[in-house]
Amino acid sequence: MLLKLTITVLGLLLALAGNAMAAAPKGARELTLTTTDGHSIAAWYWKPQKSGAPALILLHMLGSDKSAYSGMAAKLVAEGYAAIAIDLRGHGDSLFPDGGNPGYRALTESDFSGMLNDVKAAHEFLATQQDVDAERVGVIGASIGANLAIIYASSDLRVRTAVALSAGDDYKGLRPASFLERFGRRPLYLICAKGDDYSWQSSVALEKLARAADPVSLRVFEGKAHGTKLLDEHAGLDDTIVSGWLLNYLPPKR
Repeated sequence: MLLKLTITVLGLLLALAGNAMAAAPKGARELTLTTTDGHSIAAWYWKPQKSGAPALILLHMLGSDKSAYSGMAAKLVAEGYAAIAIDLRGHGDSLFPDGGNPGYRALTESDFSGMLNDVKAAHEFLATQQDVDAERVGVIGASIGANLAIIYASSDLRVRTAVALSAGDDYKGLRPASFLERFGRRPLYLICAKGDDYSWQSSVALEKLARAADPVSLRVFEGKAHGTKLLDEHAGLDDTIVSGWLLNYLPPKR
């Protein structure tokens, strides 16, 4: 009887631990954002060291979560930026309006298009922060997050640059090519691996279509790494994005 009770209590404790939000890394603040369509979006926010800082919205790839950008966020703050990483709906600790999370495999095409509301919620949060310049924002996205980054930037001129890791022609109905005309004369950085064939071909095509972007740059690595795995497999890529790209095209005030 005692053994059965012990096992039951242990099971409950493990279930509670599994449902708890992942602890925020050092320097980050845990947030819950509410979207215009009622989703609760879990986020980590890194406050800038100085006021008037530009900010980066960080978007993970399918099946991942906000923790994919913990290392990059620390580097962004060290260079004078604010940063916010979110769990897109159906991922991580984010919840649907009914309080549940069905997981990304259960999402419909309308759920994926609704992720643009998740990005907007992050941007609107930044606009409430007195030490952030919400008129000078960048978006970094990986895989489906890359498509979201391009599409969201195309609709909001406050976004001054987008960085797309392993963008695709069509991820779950999110098609960035048709939005590039609205992207206009803003810097666009496309990054992919040649062995990641779909993303490579898509990124090459997007570069050609982004004729108005100023500048548009495509960096192609060897190998098959996809999305934020590019950051893991290619040492120094995060530094290149932060120090090479962002400090040129979205520099903090000095």
